[in-house]
Amino acid sequence: MAAYIQELLCTEGITTQLKEVEPGRFNVTGILNGTGGGRSLMLCGHMDTVPAYGMTDPFSGRVEGGKLYGRGSCDMKGPLAAMLVAFIGIKRSSIALPGDLIFAGVIDEEQMGKGIEYLSQHGPFVDAAVIGEPTDMQLALGHKGLEWLKLTVLGKKVHGGSMEKGINAIAMASRFIERIYEEYTPLLNQRQHPILGHPTINIGKIEGGDQPSTVPGICTLEIDRRWIPEESIEQVYEELSSIIAELHQQDSQFTAELKNYFPSGDLLPHKPFCTEESDPLVQSAYRALRQLNVNNITPTVFPAWSDAGVLAAYTQEKCIVMGPGDLTLAHTSGEYIETQALEQAAQFYGLLALDYCGKQG
Repeated sequence: MAAYIQELLCTEGITTQLKEVEPGRFNVTGILNGTGGGRSLMLCGHMDTVPAYGMTDPFSGRVEGGKLYGRGSCDMKGPLAAMLVAFIGIKRSSIALPGDLIFAGVIDEEQMGKGIEYLSQHGPFVDAAVIGEPTDMQLALGHKGLEWLKLTVLGKKVHGGSMEKGINAIAMASRFIERIYEEYTPLLNQRQHPILGHPTINIGKIEGGDQPSTVPGICTLEIDRRWIPEESIEQVYEELSSIIAELHQQDSQFTAELKNYFPSGDLLPHKPFCTEESDPLVQSAYRALRQLNVNNITPTVFPAWSDAGVLAAYTQEKCIVMGPGDLTLAHTSGEYIETQALEQAAQFYGLLALDYCGKQG
């Protein structure tokens, strides 16, 4: 994918770079240099997708009834293509923008986000970036932070015929689950960010035991914790560790270990972000939408994680998340994107670049 994009941009006479982030996996960037004195903007998206799973003909790009079907059509090859069309369109127009316009295609968003981490550390650096995740072309000012955790509850494995001599790890894990949903979740619901809303926690996977006649000696829970700027990543771990300590104090047989889902040090903390509505990037987005006769614009929040979180947290760049496509269709067997939405998105990205990069920094 990176090689294809590089070849496409080179054919248009655009300066490009490939950067190997992981063995055999490359970020690709293109640059339209400004004449000077203007703000710089990055059109950014991820090139990877989730697997096709059980999809029928997932890579044909079939167009039917005004819809383009296939894996990645909305998440996010469609938005990526719209960005490329806008980027190339500005190059072909010979419009001289004062500020630099960058295109960036990154790897690994669906897994560990190594592509955007590399970009945030090595550049190119800009004043602002738009991440083209599917938002139905709604302007998302931010999203919550994301932390995946793994809780290992330790028991004592024995034969079911002598279960009184064992410690049932699944039963112990159920105590933690009960505490989370009966006490901790209501506490999180009381915390509110004016734009991002309240933090959340979800136990998304549980695994334990061997077979019905054995008392399980281990049970693991995989947890999704979304956090807001009023919280910290340290607080996330401290609060869950406090619940574990309380359960152990109530019953010494309860023993559990809490760790990050990924190996230690492999990822930057996935922090929340929210861009002010008064920021020049947001105002440029408003003006671009109005040029497309989109009025009554109400900014929203992106409900999932995106690469914008890394750029906003670890660079000086202001970010929004905005792209064509329905997020509820992402990762599904019937994934598609409307062709009309792709056209509108390409026009929006072009108008956004003209307005934002055409202003003085």
